[in-house]
Amino acid sequence: MIRESKLMLKNLNHHFQRKYNWRYSILVVDNRFYSCYSLFLQAHHHQDLLHYSWDLVEFEHDKAKYGQVMRDLKQHCNLSIEYRDTDHLVHPGTDIVFDASHGHGFSTSYHTKKA
Repeated sequence: MIRESKLMLKNLNHHFQRKYNWRYSILVVDNRFYSCYSLFLQAHHHQDLLHYSWDLVEFEHDKAKYGQVMRDLKQHCNLSIEYRDTDHLVHPGTDIVFDASHGHGFSTSYHTKKA
């Protein structure tokens, strides 16, 4: 087993607590900006907006290494896997000007200066 797989499985076993009413999944990001792959463990609490994400491993763009890490992951667990690519970023539709749920309880729109 390669070093990246060992690190990923060590971090996965540490953060994957198998708690009741929690849903876990793996997020794989093909980060074209930094030319690397990143794997995250995501956890969602049942009927809450709680969302946690832990970094499992990050390694350079190498198709052979990526294939080996994914094979080792699939042999180790049966979690659902979501893939994202930074070449296909999605705009939310409208610019967010008020977001009370993330600690921005004030308007983020620009104010005009008064003379």
